[in-house]
Amino acid sequence: MKKLILITVLGMAVVSCSLLDNEAYQEMKRDRAERGYHCYKQYGNVYCEDKDGNSY
Repeated sequence: MKKLILITVLGMAVVSCSLLDNEAYQEMKRDRAERGYHCYKQYGNVYCEDKDGNSY
């Protein structure tokens, strides 16, 4: 019975954290768009450029 309760609590914690991370990710994406950053994935690496073409 204890294992079932622990698994349930762990599952709820993972789901709630993933919902919060999604909100944070969407906010970060909006901020990047407002500043003019553009990120893309190429050959397994992530590259970002600002509106002036500088790489990060």
